[in-house]
Amino acid sequence: MAAVYSRVTIIGRQRQMDAVLPVDEPLGRLMPDLLRMLGEPVDPSPRRRYLTTPTGQTVSLELTLGSAQIGDGSVLRLAAEGEVPPPPTVYDVAEEAVDDLERRGTTFQRKHRRWASGAALIFALLAGAIALARSADADVAAFVILVVAILTGLGGVVLGRAGRKPTAVTLLVATPVLLAIVAWSLGVSEDWSTPMRAGIIALALALGPLLFAMAGLAGGGLVGGGTAMVFAVIWILGVGAGVSADKLSALVAAVAVLLLGVLPRLALSMSGLTALDDTRARGNEIGRPDVEAALNAAHVGLALAATSIALWSAAAGVVLALHGSAWSVSIAAVLALLLCARSRLYPLAVEVLGLFAAAGVVVAALVQELSQQSVGGTLVAVGLLVVVAMVGAFGLSWTPQDHVQVRLGQVLDQIQVLAVVALIPLVLGAFGVFSDLLDVF
Repeated sequence: MAAVYSRVTIIGRQRQMDAVLPVDEPLGRLMPDLLRMLGEPVDPSPRRRYLTTPTGQTVSLELTLGSAQIGDGSVLRLAAEGEVPPPPTVYDVAEEAVDDLERRGTTFQRKHRRWASGAALIFALLAGAIALARSADADVAAFVILVVAILTGLGGVVLGRAGRKPTAVTLLVATPVLLAIVAWSLGVSEDWSTPMRAGIIALALALGPLLFAMAGLAGGGLVGGGTAMVFAVIWILGVGAGVSADKLSALVAAVAVLLLGVLPRLALSMSGLTALDDTRARGNEIGRPDVEAALNAAHVGLALAATSIALWSAAAGVVLALHGSAWSVSIAAVLALLLCARSRLYPLAVEVLGLFAAAGVVVAALVQELSQQSVGGTLVAVGLLVVVAMVGAFGLSWTPQDHVQVRLGQVLDQIQVLAVVALIPLVLGAFGVFSDLLDVF
């Protein structure tokens, strides 16, 4: 007896096809050929496949087209496990309510309870530290809070190494903030100046990523925390030496530009990715988990470092712009340009957007200062705003072709080199080197 065939339309994830299938062949036996003809992508993990009717009913793969009463011209949809649409009729409302909560994925679960408990612990520690700093003697409060910070830091590192991530993260988040409160209390006790207090607090907060790196929770914490500590140490030493705010900000701007150029390579090297590449070049095998961990460490370190540079650059640019001298205003303008130009070296959105935001803050401070000057300053401020508006308009409405992008990148590289070269004499001028030379000669 000749086999009987039926024409059905099968819809996959990427394409659909009209197939002529035997009506007496189990659908499960036909499934491999259907997957191949539909060009279904291979999932990372194996999942069962189903055929469903337009009404949402699942067709058992043990049945044939004839036994499933699927006639000629029917439409079937191929779906993987977890993608099968729900049946059109609800028979148990209570069960449907439970399934609805599972589908939403926003129910309060054990992980939410852990993070809420951690937030409560952080709140209790910080609230108690602030209350102690306000009510007790400054030296006594600083000593007690310092002891608590040391205990939380050590506990967080030990627990992080032991795999207790939620508790470790809670303690390590609280530790740098407690150290910042200690710095503030010591500043009140020792009558430090506001810039010195700000530098010490920044140094305390910079210890956070380093502690996360020591606990094994953030592979790039060393790069991010080290970058923040460099700026904090420069600021503290400068304030301690009596350097004025505008000169110190000029130095911070120069260091920021320098670090923006070397950080991508430094992050790749310190994450271990360069060493893995050398290992592979020697013919040795490297595991995928090692590469993924190194890449994650590189991106985390680069993101933290770029954020630190953006914050310090924005602060330095505002100080330079509001100082009002020709040297400081020029440095602020060059800094804003280089923040935008060197953002092309960074791959992640948080890094690029952070650098652009810092440049925007500097430009806003420049416009604010120049608009209060004479007519010439007002014209320069208007010119800055026109340039920013034109860049934004082109970015929204114009997508250059690849060869145009390459050419624009080359032009921007040349401008960037000129800006870096120009920054050096500007910083020297802000420190009064040229005026001192004129006095000498």
